[in-house]
Amino acid sequence: MMSNLLILPMLLPFLCALILVFIKDKSKVSKFLCIGTMLVTTLISLSLLIYVMNEKPITLDFGGWKAPFGIQFLGDSLSLLMVTVSSFVITLIMAYGFGRGEQRVNRFHLPSFILFLSVGVIGSFLTSDLFNLYVMFEIMLLASFVLVTLGQSVEQLRAAIIYVVLNIIGSWFLLFAIGLLYKSVGTLNFSHIALRLNNMEDNQTVTMISLIFLVAFSSKAALVIFMWLPKAYAVLNTELAALFAALMTKVGAYALIRFFTLLFDSHEGVTHPLLIFMSCLTMIIGAFGVLAYKDIKKIAAYQVILSIGFVILGLGTHTFSGVNGAIFYLANDIVVKTLLFFIVGSLVYISGYRQYHYLSGLAKREPFFGIAFIIMIFAIGGVPPFSGFPGKVLIFKGAIENGNYIGLGLMIVTSLIAMYSLFRILFLMYFGDQDGEEVEFKKIPKHRKGILGILVVVILLMGIGAPEVLNVTENATKMNMDEHQFHQIVNTHLKEGDN
Repeated sequence: MMSNLLILPMLLPFLCALILVFIKDKSKVSKFLCIGTMLVTTLISLSLLIYVMNEKPITLDFGGWKAPFGIQFLGDSLSLLMVTVSSFVITLIMAYGFGRGEQRVNRFHLPSFILFLSVGVIGSFLTSDLFNLYVMFEIMLLASFVLVTLGQSVEQLRAAIIYVVLNIIGSWFLLFAIGLLYKSVGTLNFSHIALRLNNMEDNQTVTMISLIFLVAFSSKAALVIFMWLPKAYAVLNTELAALFAALMTKVGAYALIRFFTLLFDSHEGVTHPLLIFMSCLTMIIGAFGVLAYKDIKKIAAYQVILSIGFVILGLGTHTFSGVNGAIFYLANDIVVKTLLFFIVGSLVYISGYRQYHYLSGLAKREPFFGIAFIIMIFAIGGVPPFSGFPGKVLIFKGAIENGNYIGLGLMIVTSLIAMYSLFRILFLMYFGDQDGEEVEFKKIPKHRKGILGILVVVILLMGIGAPEVLNVTENATKMNMDEHQFHQIVNTHLKEGDN
């Protein structure tokens, strides 16, 4: 019974997206339907996560065909944690609304494409089949291509071209890697692939395939291959920028965690040191980016790049603490980056400008934004008791256990830089000399402040209630770092010597 529910987090948004196509002229009905669908999806995902934590992972084999022959979806602690957090932030993004453009976006089916993107994201988390992962990536990317090009400015068109081209190239690499892996092991199911890779003696072939997957997923996660991200995120409106920041790079980071713990962990002599090197390079890129710009949207975009560097550093340590911290920080970052882009988008709306020197004196008139901004900065910096602290501490521990003191030092320095880049905006908001006389600040709708307040509360709860979240992330880490435990629980009918 529970296994059948696993299809609902994908099916409900898909059906809702189709229904919205036929009621596009009824904006209020469309909005309530979107919010209601994603709220139900969140509750179902949370219920499944609680069940999995108390019982065992659940699988759904389509058509009754057992793995490795049929398409399999898997609900384990890692996938369902990601699905639950993602569904939650999508619900808030739908509730945030589209402002004056509400009628226009319904005419262009924007809510439907957001839901189609959600289907691709959630499907990417839940699938246990390699080719189906590619299909879900493409659903997600096709919807994102429409969303990122849905504008009339030259700046948006230029950003869209870079975004589309680089992501298409990344998809080619992914498909090529899938073909090579299938040729080598003859299966597409995750647990079956892990079994057969353990029995392979050709380390060079496995290493080559893993490097191609690394390039493919890096292009999705903005790990070093970041060129598409700052321009694309900077030109999107508030709700779409929050959607992209919360989800698009996180799917790539999730895939890296799943693949380089479960599949490519037996030949880590090349891949994991490379992951650490790439994470360090990404942190440096992000640090320079947050310091170089006065455009608050681009500063926020480079904050996304920085956080990916933190997550992959934890993964690259190949220690229990590091991977556990990476999973915790990844889930936390979905919420934090949603709040960051909501705040940044609100500041642009209120002032009418993207440069932060126009925000002088704003916090005195809107103290709520000052409080929310401070909490967000502390969460990004990993200050206790906020939600960024547990993940960063575990990544620190993993780096020490791995002997990677350069990565540890870079993470500390770039975390301070990330906080500094946001504090300089906050100080201007509070103590700016002009006291806001040159800018006529607009009022932001109360329901949007309420959504920001919900995210602030969640960040506080994730920090204070970290032991509960850590129970989930520790379970996920154990499952994925021990492929024997994984296939014994998920696909008990597959044997060690199965060929």
